[in-house]
Amino acid sequence: MGAAPAPMFGRDAAQHVRLLGLRADEDRRVTRVLSRSLFAEGATTARCSVKTQPPGERPYFPLHEAGFVEGDVRSFWQRRDFDLDVPPGAGNCVFCFMKGTRQLVELDRSDDARRRPDNPTDIGWWADFEERHVRLAPKRGGTGISRFGFFGVNARPFADLAEGLTPQEDRYATGTPACDCTD
Repeated sequence: MGAAPAPMFGRDAAQHVRLLGLRADEDRRVTRVLSRSLFAEGATTARCSVKTQPPGERPYFPLHEAGFVEGDVRSFWQRRDFDLDVPPGAGNCVFCFMKGTRQLVELDRSDDARRRPDNPTDIGWWADFEERHVRLAPKRGGTGISRFGFFGVNARPFADLAEGLTPQEDRYATGTPACDCTD
């Protein structure tokens, strides 16, 4: 008989280390993750506004600690025989649905956009992925159908953004929300 699994939440949450690839020139993001960790452990200050960090998590930032900056990372990839094809300024998730819709359209239109079908660095890949995973449900009140895509209920899909169509107002005109992947 094996040991019981440790709980992931609550007072007895399992202690674990999460390695995050934030660089030395990303102090703001490192501070934000550390603040979330403090909040998860019970700290309650105004700086701890994001409440999604799992209890027991101990974030560690090896690139930050070693002093690596963006140029060091680019230099590393230039010495390889392949590249991740991430355009400058796109972050780790090129067409992440957490980005603003205008930002996604501008990234797709930029000279640095990578047009590689069947690859997440292409907005068409995201449009196809969203279409395969969209959820349709009757609207409240029973009149019509609601479409639940990556951008929310009845919002424009990635396919519209891939064609360059932009909503009147950017979804996140005042800044993107924090996501669990370190933002």
